[in-house]
Amino acid sequence: MSLKLVYEPLRIGGIEIPNRIVRTAHDTGLGKPDITDAWIGYHAERARGGCGLTILEAASVHPSSALSLRLYGDALVPGYRRLMDAVRPHGMRVFQQLWHGGHLYYGPNGVPPAVSTAPSYMGIVGLPMTEGEIEELIDAFVQAALRCQEGGIDGVEIHAAHGYLFHQFLSPCYNNRTDRWGGDFEGRSRLLMETVRAVRKAVGPGFPVGVRLSASAAPGGVSEDDNKRLLTALQAESLIDFVDGSRGDYFNVDLMVGGMDRETGYELPSSSQILSVATVPRIVAGRFRTLEEAEQVLREGEADMVSMVRAQIADPFLVAKTKAGRPEDVRPCLGCNQGCGGGLWREGRLGCTVNPAVGYEESLSETLIAPAPQPRDVLVIGGGPAGMEAARLAALQGHRVTLAEASANLGGLVNVAKRAPKLQGLADIVVWQEEQLYTLGVDVRLNTYIEPDDARAMQADTIIVATGSYPRMDGFVFNNPGAPVRGVDRPHVLSSIDVLTDTRRDFGKSAVVMDTAGHYEALAACDHLVQQGLAVTLVCAHPNMTPMAQTYGRTNNVVERMTATGRFTLLLSHRIVEIHDGRCTVGMVRTAEQYSFDVPADTVVLVSPNEPLRDLYDALRDDGRTVHLVGDARSPRDMQAAIAEAHHCARALA
Repeated sequence: MSLKLVYEPLRIGGIEIPNRIVRTAHDTGLGKPDITDAWIGYHAERARGGCGLTILEAASVHPSSALSLRLYGDALVPGYRRLMDAVRPHGMRVFQQLWHGGHLYYGPNGVPPAVSTAPSYMGIVGLPMTEGEIEELIDAFVQAALRCQEGGIDGVEIHAAHGYLFHQFLSPCYNNRTDRWGGDFEGRSRLLMETVRAVRKAVGPGFPVGVRLSASAAPGGVSEDDNKRLLTALQAESLIDFVDGSRGDYFNVDLMVGGMDRETGYELPSSSQILSVATVPRIVAGRFRTLEEAEQVLREGEADMVSMVRAQIADPFLVAKTKAGRPEDVRPCLGCNQGCGGGLWREGRLGCTVNPAVGYEESLSETLIAPAPQPRDVLVIGGGPAGMEAARLAALQGHRVTLAEASANLGGLVNVAKRAPKLQGLADIVVWQEEQLYTLGVDVRLNTYIEPDDARAMQADTIIVATGSYPRMDGFVFNNPGAPVRGVDRPHVLSSIDVLTDTRRDFGKSAVVMDTAGHYEALAACDHLVQQGLAVTLVCAHPNMTPMAQTYGRTNNVVERMTATGRFTLLLSHRIVEIHDGRCTVGMVRTAEQYSFDVPADTVVLVSPNEPLRDLYDALRDDGRTVHLVGDARSPRDMQAAIAEAHHCARALA
């Protein structure tokens, strides 16, 4: 497809956007408590990469509801100026999203202000706002917008979506007020209308002001028609210069940040209804990954700009590389949400499974890679994601790199994981890595099993061992180490690799999958078996499901999908006591020996933290040569950790 519309400029209010690609607001965790160098570096990298417009993550307008950016004082203004100095030379425009969470979260001062006493999605009962508090909040939005102007920000977006304050006032589920801020639609929408009127008046006619809108999937929630009425009213008074259409709220978070099981443009069936009445420029989102996909949306007239947030987290230079005729060099986003969404849950800051430089652009941007002053002979052993990343980075630095892989294909365990339902997208990164290796001239040797003497004979200056790991099948239970599963040697006890690769095996009619790893692996095995028609019981040793894979858009979807079949059962804080023919004895982790019950199991699958495959490293490390151990061979974790570790190891070669 020839690309034309994505590169065309667009006017929003009094400013021109250089192209049609936007990064809508997304939490980074990098701006705590105020603007940091890392936060500026993250956004500046995407400006250098050609993004047309960035809408900065939600900024709190009032101390009663705080996120990472706090715009209820003047502290952000100098940081805004530094940010704009960094991005302005590259042409990217910057808007700031203005936000208040209402009763959704506890604020720093305790009980949050709310539309009513109806509990939020998080179960919080807030304090109904008085007339004076509502007027104070409207003014807080005004002052926040004026601070954005003072800091040189190009425009503002008022967040009226995703179940936050304005949604709460609009929703009959929450708004049972009898004053002028409740009642009919006009009363329930008054807070947003008055806020936008006040902001518009304060910032003047040339400064872009927009709103983000979305419909809830919840019964009785804010609908597409409600949003259409809002948008029509805002446009009738010429209050806004653009509208940002999204989907969902906390009733189903996965709709806001769809995972790899969601199709491209999955938000459009909802957001296009809202935007059908738009007369101002429209922004849409929905897991778009390539400029070709964005071009198609623009050609079909469904939007004027397309949001590509995660795609530009994975590769900040998506626009620049594509425009230069190198789309094959764009590092693909997997839609796994492991680093971006999951990173915020685990580490409190944004990351990326495929791009270890995210949040560390000032030191790890690949634009900083320079030729090594003394190129070395580097041997990488293992062709999974870690080995390929190490080889790629070493080659980028000009080292002479040989990669040896024992099997016939590169990709490691990704070649197994991609066989699970809805996980085929995982293969995108290893395909990209392989193509990059050949482009960079890496000497790739497949079907090459390296013994210690083989490695010594190759006389490499540096050896990087990335030999991965293999399934632990001894029945070890991490939170009851003295009580391993009995009967693990029976022939119907399998690993997840066995389940996903053995296409001829008869698994029977029932299965028990025991998870002591806590990643997505056990769910993938369950999903596969359920689709084969088995009744599956997932026995989790953890008190909650997949605690090591807290991401948006994956775990909830697969559980709902399996539960809908009527063939899936979940047991938390349980373990298998003993495996028998056709059944398993299970019970709670600590008391299973005393209180247990039987579950049918023609097939038993053990998913445990893998055993590192590090014999080669152990044999070489005392030779006096430089040997590094990376990825699962160092410690079995996940693909994000493996790629990041290999990346850092190879960067250190310089």
